[in-house]
Amino acid sequence: MNHDSHRWVSLAACTIASMCTGLSYAWSVFQKPLVSLFSWSPADVSLSFTLIMSTAATTAIFAGKALDYIRPRQLILLGGVVFGAGIGGMGFIQSLSHLYICAVLAGIGLGTVYPGGTMPNMVRFFPDRRGLVSGLLTGGCGVGPVIWAPVSVALVAQFGVLTTLKIIGVALVVVIGAVSRLVMTAPDGYRPAGWAPSAGMAQAAFGAEKTWQEMLRDPSFYFLASMLTLGYVNGMMMIGHASPIAQDIAKITPQAAAVVVGLLALFNTGGRVGWGWISDKIGRYPVVVILFILGGLGMSAMTQVAGYYPLVAMVALIGLCYGGFMALIAPFTADFFGTKNLGVNFGIMFLTVAVAAYVGPLLAATAKQTYGDYRMAFVIAIAINVAGLALFGAFRLYRNRRAKAIQLQEA
Repeated sequence: MNHDSHRWVSLAACTIASMCTGLSYAWSVFQKPLVSLFSWSPADVSLSFTLIMSTAATTAIFAGKALDYIRPRQLILLGGVVFGAGIGGMGFIQSLSHLYICAVLAGIGLGTVYPGGTMPNMVRFFPDRRGLVSGLLTGGCGVGPVIWAPVSVALVAQFGVLTTLKIIGVALVVVIGAVSRLVMTAPDGYRPAGWAPSAGMAQAAFGAEKTWQEMLRDPSFYFLASMLTLGYVNGMMMIGHASPIAQDIAKITPQAAAVVVGLLALFNTGGRVGWGWISDKIGRYPVVVILFILGGLGMSAMTQVAGYYPLVAMVALIGLCYGGFMALIAPFTADFFGTKNLGVNFGIMFLTVAVAAYVGPLLAATAKQTYGDYRMAFVIAIAINVAGLALFGAFRLYRNRRAKAIQLQEA
């Protein structure tokens, strides 16, 4: 069988599946219709989004472990059915408890499809392009709202929110189920024809193929997890408050601010694909340094920016940097801890996103409430980028000393 050609078909199929899971990031379009229909509070309805995302992050760990027993295509199919059932089931809700149960069900399906069923298998299939593959899959999820939001709004206007949820639920099962049939399982230790790892890649991992227990005992894990979490905070702050930040700084209407939100999503997606590809070319380490420096400069500019176009430029820059850090999770995990147990290891590392998703928006909200604007949040974000660079320097020093120690032992 020609694995070299079919792996690209598998990647395309997984990218489409990831785009389907991007519906979760467009969830806000259903909030107001549900509030209007049932007279629930916005806070009660928004809890459903929190349940979807938190359940998905936790499920990714177990889905990764399931890859030891189930082929990726079967896991993606199962996740698609559960995800679609959760979303479609919301079309029959009569109470908040029903909504929350469906949200948890949708979260289980979401985490099973992306990242659980797609990311580990594709990273194993592309040892030569781990950054690009990670960028495409995370980018697919990131660009999903650009497709799902307008489609959902149009359907809600035509059929109402409950019928729309039923339609979308069925569509998710059909589309994810169909593309899952095209996904091939990466052979153990797969390498493309004529490819060999570079010296830098071979040197990256001293204790390759670690179990999740061994990974958690390795200091490298805590360096990487902390460094990535710091890298996400800027983006999470902006994603959680892009519209009010734009209105506050540029003095624009909510409608104009919605354009800024859309641009943030697009540059976030572009950063995932672009920086992932670049990291394959120049290495992960240089990309980390560049991202922390650019992120710090972007937040520095945000403390002084005035006007619409300067604001858009800085939001785009921050979106690009956030996308870059998101694209590095899977490659870093594979580089340092191997691909044999990547499913579980990546799921654990992915929890760093959940931590940043809590810290970033909370930081912005607290600054706004305490000081009346977001300027102090930007100042703190600058310090976070500086801390990220310092932590990265300590990590490099630790890795170099560890490499020398191993060389002395082998001599």
